[in-house]
Amino acid sequence: MAPSTAAIPLEARILADQVTALQRTLPSIILGNTLTPLVVLVCVKGLVSTVALGSWFALQMLHSAFNAWAWWLTRHRPAHPRNAPARARAIIVASGLSGLLWAAGLVFLWPPERLDLQILLIFLIGGMTSSAMHALSVLLPAYYAFLVPSVASVVGMSLWAGSVAHLAVAATVLAFGLTSIRFAASLNRTLRDSLRSRYTVAELAADLQLQKERAEAASLDKSRFLAAASHDLRQPVHALSLFLSALRKQPLTVEGERLATHAAHAVETMADLFNSLLDVSRLDAGMVHPERRRFPVAPLLERVAEQEQPSAGAAGLRLRLRLPPQPLWIETDPVLLERVLRNLVSNALRYTDRGTVLIALRRGAGGWVLQVRDSGIGIPPERQADVFQEFVQLHNPERDRNKGLGLGLAIVRRTVELLGLALNLRSAPGRGTVFTLALPVVAPAGAGVTAVEQGPAAPAPDSAPPPGLFVAVIDDDADILAAMEAVLSGWGCKVLTAGDVAELLAGLLLEPATPELLISDFRLREGASGLDAVARLRDEYNQDIPAILITGDTAPERLVEAQASGLLLLHKPVATEDLRVAIAQALAQGRRADTEEAEEAAAAAEAAL
Repeated sequence: MAPSTAAIPLEARILADQVTALQRTLPSIILGNTLTPLVVLVCVKGLVSTVALGSWFALQMLHSAFNAWAWWLTRHRPAHPRNAPARARAIIVASGLSGLLWAAGLVFLWPPERLDLQILLIFLIGGMTSSAMHALSVLLPAYYAFLVPSVASVVGMSLWAGSVAHLAVAATVLAFGLTSIRFAASLNRTLRDSLRSRYTVAELAADLQLQKERAEAASLDKSRFLAAASHDLRQPVHALSLFLSALRKQPLTVEGERLATHAAHAVETMADLFNSLLDVSRLDAGMVHPERRRFPVAPLLERVAEQEQPSAGAAGLRLRLRLPPQPLWIETDPVLLERVLRNLVSNALRYTDRGTVLIALRRGAGGWVLQVRDSGIGIPPERQADVFQEFVQLHNPERDRNKGLGLGLAIVRRTVELLGLALNLRSAPGRGTVFTLALPVVAPAGAGVTAVEQGPAAPAPDSAPPPGLFVAVIDDDADILAAMEAVLSGWGCKVLTAGDVAELLAGLLLEPATPELLISDFRLREGASGLDAVARLRDEYNQDIPAILITGDTAPERLVEAQASGLLLLHKPVATEDLRVAIAQALAQGRRADTEEAEEAAAAAEAAL
């Protein structure tokens, strides 16, 4: 198995890159080592020993041919840390041989009486040395292996000639050689520093990517854990809520009624916490779609202030509302805006011990803004970004559930991002907190524009189910089945319960009537779902039996799947009044579907006539 990049020493990777870079320049080096000997051959032919000249030229061509063959074998095979040292040694040897060949050429081909040809040979070797510096300084030992014998031969032959001109040449070439050594070392150092920096940046990027993947995996694990924990915790809370509802319809003593009321309040508190988790999951799943409308914002603010007054009074706080004299119209989703405002006001009331919480609509530097200002304990500057994270409560180390779950501001952040609004936080310890939300102000609604002055539409009437309604209930939790049977029977329904669709169909074989309503848990045994159960029952009776799905699952993909079904969806724990409303809605949808189907059949029959 090949070692990972992180396990390979940095110097080994740098050497591999140096060798690879040098391999790319080999064709130019080979070309120079082929053409320059031809120039020498032409210039000194007939002036020196033919044998010496021919032998030297043949060795140069042989050396160039060998180098060309070696390059051809490795042209598509970049060096890697394992073979780079061997390739580097081969290049150093080849460069040394080339330097020795040029040194030998100068010694054996030196024309004693022709100063011009001597200068030409020195010039050619100097040119080769200069060119080699740019090509071979990538691998410094290779350049030194070529430079030293070349320069030494020129200096030696110039000193041997002994004239003043030759001594000047020797001094100049020696200075050139020393300068070339320093310059090549500088080039090599720059290259190695560049490679080292590149690998350092690459390692930092890889480490950053690894940390990002770990963070994403941790976040995914957290989401999975929360989804599983939420589902498992919702099951008994859902059953408890239904049992309490059935219990409170029974004759109770005064003390029993008091205890039942406290128990119901505890269940309601747990339901609120679970619903906060559900809101986060729905936002993360992309299931919340803004419905932007044009409406006056004042009635929405007045409604929230009025409804939050009891909470403020119970905490000994003043809740004030400040509005401009003129009506202000905005265009956004009123339901989501109201949810944001309620969360901000609840957060302000929760963390203010005394004083005032103010809801104000005022003109800011960039337009109209909505502010929620409190005189509470404040937030340190370094922790202000943290308060928008899930489960962060700076001033609740004991995790008092009366102070919430730490999801309100996380929901606010997600919602304002969904609405495309800007939210600003200004706070200081002991001096309170101000949340400022920029509002998309528009002209008042005119002809053809529907103004929406109210918040969420009122729920459907909570009329009791028709007496004797035949309801089939599927859930893999025995306690929930017992609780559902107790509640539905208390409403006068006929109830058949089952743990899965097969058990339900077996029970229906003994029933002469067709179920008029199916209530199914979304997640059933052995990977089955309530969608499968609804489809199976409708197929069995060949009619669209009204159906309701109930789920304790908050995983985003599950929520999307359930919503896509088009069935009514309730989230555990389900309040009995919500269940009653959902039953009325499901039956009304069923009646509308039957009416439309009958009208379509009548129209088809009339068309056939």
